Amino acid sequence: MAEERLIDVFEAGDAVEAMLYRTMLEEAGITVIEQPMEIIGYGGIMPEQCYSRLLVSAEDEQRARELIEAFHEEAQSGELIDEFPDDENT
Repeated sequence: MAEERLIDVFEAGDAVEAMLYRTMLEEAGITVIEQPMEIIGYGGIMPEQCYSRLLVSAEDEQRARELIEAFHEEAQSGELIDEFPDDENT
């Protein structure tokens, strides 16, 4: 049985970003492997460049990249926020 090749499609800066993008991809039916990038034993001495990487199969790479780009554009434009109604009781 040949090993499936995994492709790095996104580098998350923190846990929240990793969760948002991973959930979005999984809801689209794409299996995601999250690879933590924490350097064990350095205790914050080395600057963090990314929190984790999201990996998908080579077969899902193109679709994942398209979804990530669209999700990122919506987040930057504020469109994602507009999808949730204002709570008038707060």
